Amino acid sequence: MLNNGSALVTLKRALNQISPITDSAWKALEPHWGLKRLAKGEYLHKVGEPATEIAFILDGALREYFLTLEGLEFNKAFVFSGEFTGSLFDLMSDDVSTASVQAVKPCLMLVAPFLVMHRLYDQYDCFQRLGRIIIEGLFLKKARREYEFLTMDAQARYLALIEQYPKLENELPQYQLASYLGITPVALSRIRTQLKA
Repeated sequence: MLNNGSALVTLKRALNQISPITDSAWKALEPHWGLKRLAKGEYLHKVGEPATEIAFILDGALREYFLTLEGLEFNKAFVFSGEFTGSLFDLMSDDVSTASVQAVKPCLMLVAPFLVMHRLYDQYDCFQRLGRIIIEGLFLKKARREYEFLTMDAQARYLALIEQYPKLENELPQYQLASYLGITPVALSRIRTQLKA
């Protein structure tokens, strides 16, 4: 069973792999993180609520999704162990959330107030570098998704997704994958059948 101490060791290791942080910066950061569990279907935050926490996923999977006025859901991202979530746009806009972040599997995570993290940027140069690298990674992910939607058909997008996340098909229900790809579950089933033929 993971406790807060071992979870923080995992977080520190993950941060140092992105960009080294100093001991004094870690001492300022560490007290603000706490363990949080979400059962399948529970939310980190929902559309219309304030987004206040950044989360580091220790175990499990979440989805970030938009909700249309008609009540249709469109997955914009999946987040797995070793990744961060919180819907950066919502955290930075200082307004209510435009996206929901929901557990699609039971999740164990470390959470911290985003405003604390933001204040630490100004106090420690290593956090400025760390934040820049994380945001650059999110930008590349977003740009790749836009490129795929604008230049690829559904089958090519599906193959690109499976190449990037080989275990995804076993991790998530078909309707969640279909939503991410911008197609119906029936269309996804058809693509899978064609690829097996």
